[in-house]
Amino acid sequence: MTDIPIGNAQSIIADAVEMAGGQRALARLRGIAQSDISQSLNNGPHDARNRVLNGLGYFVATVEVIRPMKGQNR
Repeated sequence: MTDIPIGNAQSIIADAVEMAGGQRALARLRGIAQSDISQSLNNGPHDARNRVLNGLGYFVATVEVIRPMKGQNR
């Protein structure tokens, strides 16, 4: 999940689409699949939104927290 709230991420992507002149133009300009752009604007999977944000220059990383198993927390 991104640190950017979903509404803000969609706003960022929508602004980029508008500045590029459309989803297809942005996809060609940034080397992103047009379907990912569409999905990210329409509450699609997090992966699509992260790929688009990465393509726009935002750093999006998944952080995993590994917790010790019960009885191994010495």
